[in-house]
Amino acid sequence: METGKENVTQTQEAVVLTPEQKLNEKRKVCMKADLIYKIVSILVIALSLAYAVGLFMGFLYEQTAVRVTLGIVLLVGILFALFILPKILKISSKYNDYSMDYKNAYLKPVFEQEFPKAEYKETDKISTKEISECSLLKKARSANANDCVSGSYEGVDFTRCDVELSYGKSKSTSDCVLIACNSKTILKGEMQAINNKFSIGGSAYEKPEQLLPYISGDESFDKKFKLYVENREEADKVLSDSLRKKLSKFAAGGPIAVFFDKQKVYLVIRRNKDSMEAPVYKAAKESSCRKVAEREVVIIKNWIDLLNDEVMK
Repeated sequence: METGKENVTQTQEAVVLTPEQKLNEKRKVCMKADLIYKIVSILVIALSLAYAVGLFMGFLYEQTAVRVTLGIVLLVGILFALFILPKILKISSKYNDYSMDYKNAYLKPVFEQEFPKAEYKETDKISTKEISECSLLKKARSANANDCVSGSYEGVDFTRCDVELSYGKSKSTSDCVLIACNSKTILKGEMQAINNKFSIGGSAYEKPEQLLPYISGDESFDKKFKLYVENREEADKVLSDSLRKKLSKFAAGGPIAVFFDKQKVYLVIRRNKDSMEAPVYKAAKESSCRKVAEREVVIIKNWIDLLNDEVMK
């Protein structure tokens, strides 16, 4: 009898999942829900198009078996979509739970380790003050933030956020990273350095009306960046040769736009995707997930080191 109990205990211990496995079980539920949603959406769209084409071609105006069959199939497809929608919405809340667990387990510890007293928020809103101070955000159609990290490094307070921006007349959005740093150097006017490949939702950046085009005289830099300044004499001092070289070589994972405000410096990096989003179709592995956060830490540190060396002297 004791041997039997020992076997049961060993079996129970064998099925205990690790934290990483538990997280991936949640991920699989989200993946299945996403697949179902996509399949249902494609079926409803395909049936609707088939019905519309049939009407356009004229053969559905007659009471034929084809018309009746397509009509019934389309109706059943729509009713099924309406039936499955609440379940999909219910699953979306499970994705939010999975995403929160993923970020608390793998991303948050990295930022807290590298930046003592750092505050990490998975979801957050960009403050009205930030919008009014940063000229890019002020002109954006919409700005939604998440994965916000507030901390301090080498005496510089910073906030880093993943931001989804839409800009100009385009309704398309772009995933960006915004790093806002408090400046130790008070400037008289705003300056901007915009990479020529930088765009938001396919729309090219438009300079604020109060800023003037500025040519640095550095041919290689001027080919890569557009400069706009409020005070040209101040720009001659701040936009030094060494600063321009470092901006040209700065590795951020995408085209950058730099906004030197009077009391803050904003770095906006356009990305092709939200790199810190919890994976759905790929297994969540602690080692690879932590590397994502570590890459973002390196960018923050390199950027603040650049500012301390060239701007905040």
